[in-house]
Amino acid sequence: MFQLSERLSLKSGARGIGGLNEPKPRPSILTRLIHDLSRRYVEYHAHAQRKIQAAAIIGVIGFPVFYLVWTYVLPQPYESMWLRGIGTGLCLALALTQWWPYAWRAYTVPFSYFTFLYCLPFFFTLMLLLNDSNAWEMSTLAALIYVVLLYDLVNAIVVLILGSVAALVAYLMVTGGAPIPAGYWMTLPILIFALTGFLGLAYSDNLIAREKLKAAASLASQVAHECRTPLTGIRFEADGCERLLARLPDSPIRDKLTASHRRVRQHITAANSVIDLLLTNVAQHHRGAPTAELHSMSKIVSLALERYSFKPNQRDLVRTSLEEDFEFRGSDLLMTHVLFNLLKNGLRAIEARDGDENHLSIELRRGGHANTIVISDTGDGIPPEILNYVFIPFVSAQRPGVGTGLGLSFCRMIVEGAGGTISCRSKVNVGTSFTIELPVVQPAIENAAAA
Repeated sequence: MFQLSERLSLKSGARGIGGLNEPKPRPSILTRLIHDLSRRYVEYHAHAQRKIQAAAIIGVIGFPVFYLVWTYVLPQPYESMWLRGIGTGLCLALALTQWWPYAWRAYTVPFSYFTFLYCLPFFFTLMLLLNDSNAWEMSTLAALIYVVLLYDLVNAIVVLILGSVAALVAYLMVTGGAPIPAGYWMTLPILIFALTGFLGLAYSDNLIAREKLKAAASLASQVAHECRTPLTGIRFEADGCERLLARLPDSPIRDKLTASHRRVRQHITAANSVIDLLLTNVAQHHRGAPTAELHSMSKIVSLALERYSFKPNQRDLVRTSLEEDFEFRGSDLLMTHVLFNLLKNGLRAIEARDGDENHLSIELRRGGHANTIVISDTGDGIPPEILNYVFIPFVSAQRPGVGTGLGLSFCRMIVEGAGGTISCRSKVNVGTSFTIELPVVQPAIENAAAA
């Protein structure tokens, strides 16, 4: 359900990983639904991962304590050490994720999803059915509150339905098909009323948060536009210096000034690229509105490599395989910035890892259902606990002060706006591979239809 890290094979000349050359069928409605739910859950916890551990610690304490309460202090008709033991074990494992083996940490997100589904709606609904008591009515209500706090709005509804249905099935299996207690049907409207209020308040909080984010985005947009003015002035002055340099006689000083002027232009281009990235991230209307123009991907890759500000000797690390060229419908400028970001991340990862065979490769592949761009590097890789969040805004795998966390979210926005998808696979100290899949465009057929 969730995007996880996979083992990479980044040997020079390899055609890819896991048969990416084979045509992929169009995803089904169920697949798209699962993908949307998983993204919502990942984004919901991207900046609040400690909430998961805090809830797990509460479960580790609560399950055994209330087993003693409901068994010896206030005995209930039904108790199960096994059901509580499973819940305690799941919560304990979730609370100790930072001590998991390194390769397992990428599974933290799906594991937490299943753990909370079992421990909250499933467990409490089942115990409510089996005990039919006021104590479990209140306990189930508390569990609903936790669900609303631990899941986004859509996933909360899905998890409550799944957990409740699973609990009903388990109840019928445990009791041999006994009728559902009348007390449950009497309690159900109250639970639904309370849940509706919780979800409504959660939705209201989401609207308030969106308005605050929109205001912050508007401020960021104004600041970015204000930065354009001095950059434009610097560019005009640099152009004037270029004309004056052309009148100077040939000399070593002129060569140094020319090289300095070229670097100034590169810095201006880089600064404008950052502003473009910021403006595109805050202007959500760009998303989902691709232009009607067709562009050659090999030309875009070549242009990006020509315009990118490489450090000394970095260009020699880049290998390209552009024979399987294809066209895509969208903005060539924005796609160029996508490549800029992936190049920057890949080269930065290579710098962080010592090795004589380090390289970054860009490969184009034509397919039956989707055309593919694969950007792979042999850098230090992305930690598995971060891999699920790399496309979330303001989440960065770099050390503090190095990255803004906007680059990959920008890439996802632009690629999805062009009707495609972007995914990442990585292994620490082996490398990282980004795969962009874009819809197949058949210009001849489309032009004939338009005529």
